[in-house]
Amino acid sequence: MTTMVVVASKHGSTAEIGERIAATLSARGVKAHVKDVAEAGAWLYETDNVVVGIPVYRQKLLGEGTLFLEAHRTELTGKPMFLYAVGGGPRLDQRLVEQLRRFPHRELTYFRGMMDAEKLSFFEKLQLKVARAPHDADFRDWPAIEDWARGLIAYGVS
Repeated sequence: MTTMVVVASKHGSTAEIGERIAATLSARGVKAHVKDVAEAGAWLYETDNVVVGIPVYRQKLLGEGTLFLEAHRTELTGKPMFLYAVGGGPRLDQRLVEQLRRFPHRELTYFRGMMDAEKLSFFEKLQLKVARAPHDADFRDWPAIEDWARGLIAYGVS
């Protein structure tokens, strides 16, 4: 069986989390690989399980992630699917949880990401300044991410 970790990532944090999820699964004997949303659709027929990572920016899900889920709804039907969202806030807004519930999945989780000032646009830096949020911060909890990935095996991801 094969598990594909599909990532939408604007600045790389969600992709790095996806890489860690795939590596954790691989260490447990699961054949897992990571694909960007732009190319993942072509590989859906070869995968048995799908993990999809979508970042949150300005209290919205990154469009490429939800577009992937919408565009491939038929191919995803019947495949065990697991979702994770990544953002800067302490929790995923309930409105976004409801948005993601439209897509049949076995589990949804939220991880905090990171902000790297070198990768942010002027507008993003300005927003962080207005919000009095840090420009450089890594909130990723790697042990929690690895625990979640190992927990997928209990769902039959193999």
